[in-house]
Amino acid sequence: MELKSIDKPSYKKHLNLLQFGGVALLLVLALGLSSLYRSWWGNGESNTGLNLLAVITAVVVLAALFSLIRQQPWMADIRYTWQLKQELNRIYRHSKVLEKALADGDENAFRVHFFSLHGSLHLYRIEDNTLTVPELQEKIAELDETLRQRQLVVSVADYRPELIDEIKQRYR
Repeated sequence: MELKSIDKPSYKKHLNLLQFGGVALLLVLALGLSSLYRSWWGNGESNTGLNLLAVITAVVVLAALFSLIRQQPWMADIRYTWQLKQELNRIYRHSKVLEKALADGDENAFRVHFFSLHGSLHLYRIEDNTLTVPELQEKIAELDETLRQRQLVVSVADYRPELIDEIKQRYR
């Protein structure tokens, strides 16, 4: 996975519209379906089971709608950041194994760690998460120094998701 430059104002606008639209649609659908279901099967009286069924139906409809619009061009930046978050989360879930591999000087572990730090920094900047950027920059500087001492040249482009699986195989 590469770290792509995105248009932040456009990304934030589309993300806000998507989130607001999703919440509004969920609310309207759940309330409307709840009223409809109660009139059909509940004789107009309040029924927790029918209300729950309405919410579940609204979530299914919303999920289907998101599935349809997912590949739209205006969703590209949202899709990219979502995939980046997923990949960083996958790396984080294997951080104990990664720490063992880093302690042993495994080159693939350095590639994964390098991508993780730079990917996190990229994501924090996209989402204007400025609180953790200085700490992350310190970690990047420490890693750069370690790489320099070990005479390793690593870049973000060296990362492949399969590296995590290879590390897991060796260090479990």
